[in-house]
Amino acid sequence: MNMLLDHAVMEIASTPPIDLSGLPGAFQRAFGPTEPFPDDFGPIEMLDVTPLPYRGNRPINVRSRGSCRILAILVDLETGQPRRYGLDSQLEFHHLALTLVNPSVVQVREQVGPLPFIDEDGKVAKHFIDLVIQNRDGRRIAVAVKPTERLASGRFIRELECLRESIVPKIADELRLVTEHCISRVQAFNAIMYQRFALCPDHDVDARLAEVLESVHGEISICDLTRLCRAGGRGFRCIVRGMYEGVLAKVSPGRINFFTMVRAV
Repeated sequence: MNMLLDHAVMEIASTPPIDLSGLPGAFQRAFGPTEPFPDDFGPIEMLDVTPLPYRGNRPINVRSRGSCRILAILVDLETGQPRRYGLDSQLEFHHLALTLVNPSVVQVREQVGPLPFIDEDGKVAKHFIDLVIQNRDGRRIAVAVKPTERLASGRFIRELECLRESIVPKIADELRLVTEHCISRVQAFNAIMYQRFALCPDHDVDARLAEVLESVHGEISICDLTRLCRAGGRGFRCIVRGMYEGVLAKVSPGRINFFTMVRAV
């Protein structure tokens, strides 16, 4: 037998009116601007440039169920042109992005090999190096990128020790192991954002940003600086590039967004 319904509970409750007059301001403080940025320039025109081809020695099989395979278009340090990079994991991608924004690096080669070496059993084996980095001082660093969960058995560590005897100093001056504990995901996120924006320079808005910074003193949020530039989303792109190209300094920590505080260098 069904119990009698309590109509006082089941009836539709009337919601008292809510004052929404302060909502736009609160929303803007929490999530950023609610209106488009002023724009004196219009949309950016991207040049039709064919990226330089992939330069690795190992083909990247993009169809993989066990790992993330990435073919990314990033800036080539030697030419300044867009280039296709091939990577076997997201960890490699993050490390590459951080390497490309390192001012001491002048050249990066990925998937170098196959490099022969004598393994722990005395047999001839081959190995592909994930990255070979050349610094401005001429020092070459071979990098093996591997998550820590793949190092538990110790087999890969022993393989690197054998490989080091074969490639140092012929291929590189140092063989370095990089895991997820060696990099910051936040810094990698920011570096990837810069790399994407660097593919399309915007000299007109760069000049506007330089003019605006002459009258800006102290710290300012990216949101406010974008408004002052009056270049719409192109202003945000130029500000991010300026943070990596010696124009602006990032003051607040974390991922780059509209609330990031910056100052002129």
